[in-house]
Amino acid sequence: MPEPEQVFVADKGGTEQKGKKDIKKIEQTVDFLSETQQRAAAAYTAYLEAQRQLEEAYKEQERQANKVYDEVVERARKSCEESIAQARKTFESSVSRALRISEEAEMKARESRKEALERTWAVFVKARK
Repeated sequence: MPEPEQVFVADKGGTEQKGKKDIKKIEQTVDFLSETQQRAAAAYTAYLEAQRQLEEAYKEQERQANKVYDEVVERARKSCEESIAQARKTFESSVSRALRISEEAEMKARESRKEALERTWAVFVKARK
């Protein structure tokens, strides 16, 4: 699209050239401000992204810590259950062994008593004859 033709009136003292210089300076200043504003916007966007990534990193670290904690608690629970089962097995084995030993001792005691009674009766019967 063609630009509209600009008409400048010549003035004593070069007002036309001074106006062009001022316009160029204003355009340069506007360009500089625009560029600075774009850099600031990009920096702010980068800051927000970094903040989001940091938050995500903290959340991930918290998830990992919770996972490790849960795993340790589960291992401790299993270890405790295994220890209880082993202790129960050992207890039952000990009780079973103690009962067996007690029964054997009781049986030997009965046999000894029976033999002692038989000897006593044998002596008693001999003594009566």
